[in-house]
Order: sequence, then C-alpha cells, then structure tokens
Amino acid sequence: MVIHFELRDKDDVLKLNRLATSYGFDIWVHDEEKMFDAKTLLALYTLPFNKTLKLVVEDGVESKSLLREMEDFQ
Repeated sequence: MVIHFELRDKDDVLKLNRLATSYGFDIWVHDEEKMFDAKTLLALYTLPFNKTLKLVVEDGVESKSLLREMEDFQ
C-alpha cells in the first residue's frame, strides 16, 4: 500500500515517527531519491517539508487504522 502525504513542520515529523513506531510492521517513507524507515527519527528529519512523499507498507498487512491515522498528513 502507498499513501501520499506531506510533512508540514517538525511537529509532523515527530507525529509520523510516533505513529510508525506504534505498529509492528515495517513502514517506509520515500521521497524522489531516497527511502527511509519511518521508525528512524533522525532519517525523517532529512525529508523535505511541503513536498509530496510516499508512505509504503507491504501488501497483505492489516493497515486500515494506519490509513485512517495518515489522513492528518494529507
């Protein structure tokens, strides 16, 4: 599953990291050039603000609640 979203500020970075660490499956963030583990806070701080990013999780993972929680970033 791919969710398109934006980070608006450093508070969104912290919120995304807390959200990702609350799930037991891998969650990745892609920008145009790189891929980062959403559970690694320092890596998230290197992402650009106000640009479209992709949150990626494996197919077959129960992620309905994640999709619902990511609505705040869209």
